[in-house]
Amino acid sequence: MLWELSQLFGEVDAELFPFSEAQVFHLRRVALYALLLVLIELVFSAGFSLGVVPEFGYSIIYNNGNTEPTINLNIGMLVFSAIMYSLSVIFRYAALLQQLSDDTV
Repeated sequence: MLWELSQLFGEVDAELFPFSEAQVFHLRRVALYALLLVLIELVFSAGFSLGVVPEFGYSIIYNNGNTEPTINLNIGMLVFSAIMYSLSVIFRYAALLQQLSDDTV
């Protein structure tokens, strides 16, 4: 994700047009990578969670001491993915408006 964002800002710095299809492509890839990270974390953490308990001499407990399986969902990364996808839609619309403006001038 960081590499894609660095490519995005590098292309904005190199070009005079901040709104282009290349930026839309980079933003959508960042959104996809964030969503994949959420899904991978969900698959690997389903039913299993670790916790450190200082009361027991810093031993590790599983599933927070519960016998029921747990699901850990990274809401922050999911929201970040939705924001990046929304920005890609906004940038796509801005690129179309900029192209329309360039055509009329």
